[in-house]
Amino acid sequence: MNKDINRPPSAWSMIVAQFKKDPFAIACLVVFLAIVLTSFILGSLVDEEALTRLNRDPRTWDNPPLTGHGLLGTDARGRDMLGILLLSARNSLAISLIVTPASFAIGYTVGLIAGFFGKFVDLAILRFIDFWSMVPNIMIIIAMVAVLPVWGVREFIILMIILGWFSGARIMRARVLQESAKDYILASKTLGTPNYKIIFKKVLPNVTSIMMVSFVIGLANSIGMETGLTVIGYGLPSTTPSLGRLISYATRPTIMQDRMWQWMPAVVLIVVTTICIYGIGNAVRRAVNPRQRRQ
Repeated sequence: MNKDINRPPSAWSMIVAQFKKDPFAIACLVVFLAIVLTSFILGSLVDEEALTRLNRDPRTWDNPPLTGHGLLGTDARGRDMLGILLLSARNSLAISLIVTPASFAIGYTVGLIAGFFGKFVDLAILRFIDFWSMVPNIMIIIAMVAVLPVWGVREFIILMIILGWFSGARIMRARVLQESAKDYILASKTLGTPNYKIIFKKVLPNVTSIMMVSFVIGLANSIGMETGLTVIGYGLPSTTPSLGRLISYATRPTIMQDRMWQWMPAVVLIVVTTICIYGIGNAVRRAVNPRQRRQ
């Protein structure tokens, strides 16, 4: 007899099955992977030092695309916009791929502890999250930028991780509270099963789905956070190429109207990347939600 006949399908198998039925999700996945691989592979081949130097030939300044000065033209310093775009995309995606896993790892751990143990532990953690959630993140960031003597990529990433784990903790706590109230968890506790065995063998496998969905959506949120903060001047330092830095060029009326090639590709790239991430996230959500799978 095959022992796997009555075994429920895993989360990964349901996700794969959902992707097979959703061509848009497959297209989003392919485009997103292409963007990531292109940014990291080609971005690593770009000469960063050359892009930091001013080209003293005025003929290379502010050239539109396809005019013999690069595929995407040049900026006011004569730098190739395609190289800057690749570096900016690599940096923004790298930051998102660092901040999102780190912040959600902290949030999931805290939410798991709060939801599983409950009582005083849950109350203390929830009040801590509520207190910090009342303070707008932008106010904390402005204060930190003003106080810290050095503001660089490392400091920005650390601050984003510190401010980014609250939502993951709330989601995880709510899901674990529901799971911990079920009979099989209560029975395991009654039988004296160690808490770590209940957490790793029973609770975590059943909350993996919500973890995957929120993680995928968190990637888009991290990119949006970096872009928005950099545009208003409280994100990455001006010496670090990023998509937010390119979009900030549009704050100058002359560049916004007459030199769209210097900021529009970054906008298009962010929009396409965000759509792809949400397309992937919707497919994952449908895969792990029985009600949506029946629709």
